[in-house]
Amino acid sequence: AVFILLLLTSSAQTVTWWVTAVVLANLVPPILLAPVLGWVVDRTSGRGAWAMALGVSAVCAGGIAFLDSPVALVGLAAVQATCSVVFSAAAFRLLPLARGMDERSASSFAVGIGSAAAIGAPPLAAFAAGLGTDVAFWICAALLATAGALVLRTAPRTVQVNVQGTPWHEVWLGTRSIRTVAVLRTFLPIAVGVVLVASMEGVAGVFYLQAVTGGAVGYALLLSAWAAGSLVGAVLTGGRRFTLGSVPSILLGGLAVGLAILVEGLIASALVIAVVFVVGGVGNAVHNVGIRTLVYAQVPRAQQAQVWSVAGAMFSAAAALGNLLGTPDVIAPARQVIVAAGALGVALVIVTALVIAVRGRGPRAGAAVAGRAPGADR
Repeated sequence: AVFILLLLTSSAQTVTWWVTAVVLANLVPPILLAPVLGWVVDRTSGRGAWAMALGVSAVCAGGIAFLDSPVALVGLAAVQATCSVVFSAAAFRLLPLARGMDERSASSFAVGIGSAAAIGAPPLAAFAAGLGTDVAFWICAALLATAGALVLRTAPRTVQVNVQGTPWHEVWLGTRSIRTVAVLRTFLPIAVGVVLVASMEGVAGVFYLQAVTGGAVGYALLLSAWAAGSLVGAVLTGGRRFTLGSVPSILLGGLAVGLAILVEGLIASALVIAVVFVVGGVGNAVHNVGIRTLVYAQVPRAQQAQVWSVAGAMFSAAAALGNLLGTPDVIAPARQVIVAAGALGVALVIVTALVIAVRGRGPRAGAAVAGRAPGADR
């Protein structure tokens, strides 16, 4: 919601490239700083880092309401985006330690909250902006401050961990975190690929789906079908009857996403697209939960925040590239871009499955590393 409000505020400036500056401020600092911020979260109280990041974000939102300078707006946008890296890493590390949570339920909860936020944030931001952007930013600041207070009261306590010393240049690049977990080198490409193809579809679909449905209302309804599927998938993966392991979840979920996008491009029927979007949304949630549970199971707890931060930076970069490639006529018309994105997603799943079959290196039960979060093999 804060990002959407920032876009609305910057679009009101007389110089249009302030919108581009806000987008870059929201993208570049998190990508550059993710490895070191995740490293810090791993070595400090995750609860304190989480609450502090929310508090700083609240100050940024309140500051934007006071300031009219475009330069200050872009600077605060960069700080707010950087804070999001911290509380994302801290939440990833701490959620499984909360009462009644384990790795699977924490992953399902996080994916479900993300799906709900994707549904609710745009209309809520638009409604709040209708009251005035200053009022909207004050509302966001109050919500962020409240969230920070709740984190201080309810989040699990963590203590500083003792880990092997890491050269500073490797901390900054984040290479140690990824390099020491071989299984991530196999599955991160497909995870990044799913983000890439979904981002390509997200931009091209704005034009293609409105042409298919005849307007913005039909387009919004189709987006709701995907979001509804994601919520169903999050609930499904959190249930006790869901027994699919992390590797099948990653592969089958990614396949569902790729096939849904491919069918969308091949069959220009709103009804067909609505059905495959529900399936694709379920697959998207299953895939995301699989990625999260894989990291929990295979990465030592002392490195989990940094690994997740580095992975998040890779996802952000893939999303930015996907937004560029998905722009109609950059590489092809909108419908052709969607077909190509779907085919690429399916191909990535097939190639990854073949690599696993040839190498025989998929993670097995009991293969999780020492130091993982408790219950990682449940």
